Amino acid sequence: MQKVKINECHNIESQLSAYIDQAQPSWQRHIFRWHLKRCSNCRTKYTELEQTHTFLSNIEPVKASDSFLSNVMADVTSVNTMRKENRSLINRLSVLIDKFQIWMRGNIRAYNSYYILGFFVGVFLMVGVTLYSPKIEELNLLSQFNTESIKEQERLVAFEVILQPEPKRTLKIR
Repeated sequence: MQKVKINECHNIESQLSAYIDQAQPSWQRHIFRWHLKRCSNCRTKYTELEQTHTFLSNIEPVKASDSFLSNVMADVTSVNTMRKENRSLINRLSVLIDKFQIWMRGNIRAYNSYYILGFFVGVFLMVGVTLYSPKIEELNLLSQFNTESIKEQERLVAFEVILQPEPKRTLKIR
């Protein structure tokens, strides 16, 4: 029974913020109210979170200047260019490989056009190589040998006879 209460309290605590913001359906809010009436630990956490919420909601928001965003973006751009200039070639290649691996993990799907194109190119290459491979005579790999003399020579065919041992027991049909 205690284990169920701990799991229930953990679920309640994880959704207290949504309860305070009233972002839950009414049936779930009733379950929260019922639990908060019976559990003092969750009730104290709820009151602390509610006090923090009311305090933060009464504070006026900070107003940024109109050029704040453009200044931040300019600073970020300058920092990125300085980092790129200071990186060695090996670091740049490792970053590119990491980005490519992340792209591969996220973008290789059956409906991706690049994947489908690559798949069909691979299939056509394999079929083309296996079906339309040139004859050995056309490649002239054995130019030092006379092909007619090879055809005239006897060809030795090796084979092996495998004998199976007789079974130790035999079934008798009655």
